[in-house]
Amino acid sequence: MKHKILPLILSVVLILTLTACDDVKTAERKAKEAPASSETDEQVISIFLPSRRSDSLYSMDTLTIAELSKRMGVAFDIDTTPSNEATAKLSVIVSSGEIPDITAGNISLLKQYGEEGAFLALDELIDDRYPNLKKYLLDNPEVMAQSISSDGHLYVVPMQSAVKSAMGYMIRKDWLDKLGLSKPVTIDDWYNVLSAFKACNLNRGKVTPLFLDNAWENYCHMFSDAWGIELTKNKDFFTVIDDRKVFAPITEECRAYLETMQKWYAEGLVDKEFMTRENTCDYHVLNNLAGAGCYWSGYLAGMNDNPQVLANDPDTNWEIVDPPVLNAGDEPRTFSQQAKTVGYGWSIYSETEKADKILEIFDYVYSDEGSVLFNFGIENESFVKKGDDYKYSDKVVAEGTTEWVMRNGCQAYIGMRQMPEYEIAQAGSDEACYQLLYYDNNNLFYPMNPVLTMDEDSKDRYDAIMEPIISYADEELIKFITGDRSMDEFDSFVNKIISMGIEEAEELQNNAYEKYKSLF
Repeated sequence: MKHKILPLILSVVLILTLTACDDVKTAERKAKEAPASSETDEQVISIFLPSRRSDSLYSMDTLTIAELSKRMGVAFDIDTTPSNEATAKLSVIVSSGEIPDITAGNISLLKQYGEEGAFLALDELIDDRYPNLKKYLLDNPEVMAQSISSDGHLYVVPMQSAVKSAMGYMIRKDWLDKLGLSKPVTIDDWYNVLSAFKACNLNRGKVTPLFLDNAWENYCHMFSDAWGIELTKNKDFFTVIDDRKVFAPITEECRAYLETMQKWYAEGLVDKEFMTRENTCDYHVLNNLAGAGCYWSGYLAGMNDNPQVLANDPDTNWEIVDPPVLNAGDEPRTFSQQAKTVGYGWSIYSETEKADKILEIFDYVYSDEGSVLFNFGIENESFVKKGDDYKYSDKVVAEGTTEWVMRNGCQAYIGMRQMPEYEIAQAGSDEACYQLLYYDNNNLFYPMNPVLTMDEDSKDRYDAIMEPIISYADEELIKFITGDRSMDEFDSFVNKIISMGIEEAEELQNNAYEKYKSLF
């Protein structure tokens, strides 16, 4: 059963009332720990803000935070932790009742705790005083549908994505040319190309035909696109078929997909350590090992200009290809796409007396000027602008753009708007930019498969059913691919999941899906 936030807060209040001495000590400690400021206490705003890197924890010296502080006339009392520890710490913070004025982090948790009383209902507060929040959030049905909680209220200002493109199918075009092969279109084409990469003496025979990412992105099942199903753990393995939510692992389409991937794995066409290998893209690409991969297309295309890559093979040419299909002539599409809202945002503590000022800050960050700050930093310091083009400064590029962005608070896990110009600048070259936007420009996407919000009772029941199912399905799908389970056992796998209650979970998913669609 979830924590009930309001009862917890009342309990904390009672305990503090009975222990006045401890209360005084706590107040004295907080006063000592608060950042030095010449401003009054009302202008110091406490915030929990996860850091993108463990070796560069956010502080008032972080570029974007320091600049936001200056522009808004406030000081931030920052509590932070590395992003991989943020979910656990967020739960502890909210459950303790000692909640900061602003809490940033996982949008699903923020929505849940908002319903339980921890955060303000922002839809009741946003009006014409906050024109950017109104325009880009309140008046945008798609964004609101992905942001509101099951009680119909908005407790979080979300991060918004600029492009739909996400993971793409990438291949070494220079290797195709060496072997006289065309870009693969069908699943059979892919098998033939990967087999040729393995058989031929490319890179002195040290070749991984295809790398997949399971350890970081949980997107190792991308080739299921060809069968019209989405198999991603972060969506509980649910997919949309004929406008209904279906648990993809128990479909006949999944059986056919697994049979193919088991064959590829057995023949050495897939990285044998895809289940656990960290930083698999950098490992394979920087060492000139891979012929194809499923990864962030703009990032991988940018490797064509990487000095380490070119030192290994100056002819390196990674190119994006259409999502695979089963039969020539089928429409190529992928489920891999960014929703309009990214999975992060920030909320306002329900007991704060600084809500107006915080909403002013949130509105500024959503503005064009605020968006530039949290996408690029400070003009003529971290970026230059020529016309409508934004470029990171030579200093940023020399330090490594992605590393600089994470260290300096750009793309922080807050309610901000990612800019298309940011994605373009990150691509590094016109060619990389073309590949980044290729799926967007050609609309090579299935209809959006959203992560859904349920009311508390439904969510409790759904979680109770799905937690063991997700764990079981995740493990067994990998076993089928690696051959640790025979495809002859697929029916028993399906029956096991049915016995665990998947039909009831599907009903709960579809009830929530109908509510989601009604918001448009």
